Amino acid sequence: MDARILHIKALDKKTSDLKSANNIIPKDSGWISSVREAIGMTASQLAKRLGVTQPRITKMESNEENLKLSTMKKVAEALNCEFVYYFKPKTSFQDIVEEQAVKKSYEILKNVNINMALENQGISIEEAIKDFASDFINNKTKQIWD
Repeated sequence: MDARILHIKALDKKTSDLKSANNIIPKDSGWISSVREAIGMTASQLAKRLGVTQPRITKMESNEENLKLSTMKKVAEALNCEFVYYFKPKTSFQDIVEEQAVKKSYEILKNVNINMALENQGISIEEAIKDFASDFINNKTKQIWD
């Protein structure tokens, strides 16, 4: 098995426990205010720990999704937390690759008038797409993204 395929499987395994992350994200407020309030820290106290003003904390909390990662890391440290981020696939990384390989295979085969040739060989267009996709996945993954 190709090392890249093993890498995809390992990445899927690492992120599988995090698939339910949607239900842990604070809905009405962001992480900063949720954690700050939960541990009983005021915005002024957090501001002092970060060396900023209290209005800056209020602005951070209301605009959390636009903060730099480095800022989020500093805020997390000031809250005695560890800041962690990751890319959560909508399905799995393996599915992402497979779907794109099928899509690319279809694009190639639809532009080539091979239906009759395939039918004469007893191969359906679906089988050809599946074979092309498999070849892309196993040998030419970078080409599926062109």
